[in-house]
Amino acid sequence: MSLDSDPYHYFRIEARELIEQLTQGLLSLDDGEGGAQAVPELFRYAHTLKGAARVVGQVRMAEMAHAVEDALSSYREAGQSLPADSIREFLRLVGQMAEQLDALDTPPPPPEEAPSEEGAPALALPEAPTSEVVRVDLARLDTLLEGLSEAVVQLGGLRGAVESLGQAQYGAGSLIEQLSAPVVSNGSPAERARWLSRVLSTAEGLRSVLVKAGRQLGGGLGQVESELARLRDGAHTLRLVPAQTLFGPLELAARDAAASLGRQVEMHAEGGDIQIDGHVLAAVRQALVHVVRNAVDHGVEPPEERRALGKPPTGRFSLKVQRRGGRVLFRCEDDGRGVDLGRVRQVAVQRGLVSASEADALDEQGLFGLLFQPGFSTARTITEVSGRGVGLDVVRDMVLRLKGEVHMTSRPGLGSCLTLEVPLTLASLEMLGVEAGGQRLLVPLEALSGAIHLPAEAVSWTGARACISHEGEALPFLPLVDALGGTSSAQRPRTWSVLVLDAGTAGRAAVGVEKLLGISRRVSRPLPATVPNLPLVAGASFDEQGLPLLLLDAAGLVRRVQAGSSGGVPQVKPSRRHLILVVDDSVTTRMLEKSILEAAGYQVELAASGEEGFEKARRGGHSLAIVDVEMPGISGLELTRRIRATPSLQALPVLMVSSLATDEDKRRGREAGVSAYIVKGEFQQHGFLDTVARLTASGRRAE
Repeated sequence: MSLDSDPYHYFRIEARELIEQLTQGLLSLDDGEGGAQAVPELFRYAHTLKGAARVVGQVRMAEMAHAVEDALSSYREAGQSLPADSIREFLRLVGQMAEQLDALDTPPPPPEEAPSEEGAPALALPEAPTSEVVRVDLARLDTLLEGLSEAVVQLGGLRGAVESLGQAQYGAGSLIEQLSAPVVSNGSPAERARWLSRVLSTAEGLRSVLVKAGRQLGGGLGQVESELARLRDGAHTLRLVPAQTLFGPLELAARDAAASLGRQVEMHAEGGDIQIDGHVLAAVRQALVHVVRNAVDHGVEPPEERRALGKPPTGRFSLKVQRRGGRVLFRCEDDGRGVDLGRVRQVAVQRGLVSASEADALDEQGLFGLLFQPGFSTARTITEVSGRGVGLDVVRDMVLRLKGEVHMTSRPGLGSCLTLEVPLTLASLEMLGVEAGGQRLLVPLEALSGAIHLPAEAVSWTGARACISHEGEALPFLPLVDALGGTSSAQRPRTWSVLVLDAGTAGRAAVGVEKLLGISRRVSRPLPATVPNLPLVAGASFDEQGLPLLLLDAAGLVRRVQAGSSGGVPQVKPSRRHLILVVDDSVTTRMLEKSILEAAGYQVELAASGEEGFEKARRGGHSLAIVDVEMPGISGLELTRRIRATPSLQALPVLMVSSLATDEDKRRGREAGVSAYIVKGEFQQHGFLDTVARLTASGRRAE
């Protein structure tokens, strides 16, 4: 990244580290650690931050850093520690600098664009994600460099194998010349004997050279493969960040919220040495800040109230980070008043979320679920900390995005506990390839507790539900294709390959597949922003031919199996096999839509451009065309216009699935002749398949 494209890139890295060091140092002083000897170090951090801010023109942050530096100067010169009552003011200033830095991370709104040729404002480019910077342990980097050096040495050793192959090539040429020599047919018996001896000698030499090259290649490639695997694993560890980096910002958020509300709180944290993927940690950090503030505001009572209840005046918030296989748990607990479920029912009814009878029928977990709804708040007044209904919905969105789990419990008068469970990493994973319903899919190996072969009669069916017996436990079972929403019940294999999945708090379940394709380490990539969120898909990887393979979300899959059948996903069972044309320039989007449609019983034909899509549509046989708007060459709108202008295609339904979401975009689609319009950001599998079923039923197959 160049400074021209991002002039604050290096400043953000340095400033974030300096602010974190200031925060940790001040919190340690507040806990009675460090004393006077810590003040000069804090002074240097503030001084460095001031200079860096001035260089990039961040005047406001430079002024705040100067104020901190100036205030620390007298204590540094006198060799004194900071008074306890001044630390809060220092933390407030550091918090304001952190807010300034956060604002710098957020790109400014784009300038107003001139109207496009059609008169509508031009679309702004999507916001680019900010990069996550991690600090690297030099020992890890040294290990990586050693592995790279070793791999280079091993590759150099393969030069001997290349030379041997060159000799083999020369020997093969010589052998061909000898075999085609005239003496074969015209020579005397003695000449033919000498010729045969030379041929055998050349062939033996060729065989010897090839054997030598094989040994060199076999051993050398094995060593190189081993070193590269070590390099890959070492590079993966560079992405990992200790959970300890969460503790300072969260403690600062807890103290800031308590000070704003006139309360007292102390934070205790465990598990700071657990290493977590930097991207995961960044998402969790934002969510946990809301959890902390929510706990202080809604949970921890004022000091007087706590004394009256026989509690210490200072409330307690604890964060425990634990690793569980390939996932990490964040257990957040407070000793406050707990959740008032009666108040939750009252607010839910007042806001029309549920009727009074529905509210009465909700159990404890159902009521907790309401707290995660956007805009929901039980606060009676709006404060600096809460009351606007923004908090736990952020937690829910983060958990859904990472394919994690959230669980909440509460005890009246004793406090609440909220547990987040998310993947440890989004990068390199061991995966098991499987085949189900003709599709190749990936399952995270960390979630696999067993793989067995069972005869069909070992599966006990009760309606849409089934179970198997495994190690003395009855586990819910579904064929994987059924769990994904397909219709494979008419073609059951004689023997199931069964995967036993353990998804932590989600429990255990078993799925049946047709084939096991082997274990490999692959890079899991998040789905593109333009691809709709799919409930059972955690990401994607690519096979050797570059085709995307879907990585399944183990926790979501276990819940689906536990629910039986497809858990509410519509089972579209067309009376005939409709052929659907999918036109999209994104290979990932094409393959995802193909997977959904084929699992629902449709036939699918793919096109990567508007031109290719139109040529395939003109051949006929399609019941529906699903098109994207923005594609190279002719757009989806122009493709739709051409379809409508072609007499044989005029009755072909066209479903537009696009990231363009304005009313003007939808109006252009209607004017072009689309039959239905789905916004990718609002895409839901249930609604998508309903729309497909409606359009294929209402239209006619193009001839």
